[in-house]
Amino acid sequence: MIGKKIINEQNVTQAEAKTILETREAIAEPLYEQRIALGLIHKFTNITTEQASEMTTRLSEEVPRIKNENIVKIIDLLPKDNDDLNVIFSKERIILTDDEVTKILEIVDNYR
Repeated sequence: MIGKKIINEQNVTQAEAKTILETREAIAEPLYEQRIALGLIHKFTNITTEQASEMTTRLSEEVPRIKNENIVKIIDLLPKDNDDLNVIFSKERIILTDDEVTKILEIVDNYR
């Protein structure tokens, strides 16, 4: 895209992406890729933007060792057990303790 420049880049949850795309859709006709993304997000997102932001703050406060991009993955995938959570952290150098895994799964279960 000629003349386009990235000003800011950050990881967002699917719920936040849904809100962003819906506001852009109200302003102007979305591009093909945006329509496809919005359709997939409507199909697979189970939580609201408010729930996602609450879960983000709770996870970052209660388990401060995990990165923001891992928090976003946890919120998007909503892991059900230790195996699902281990898949998210399989390529990371961090090894979660049993207490941290339990806290993460308890927080996720509250919003499922």
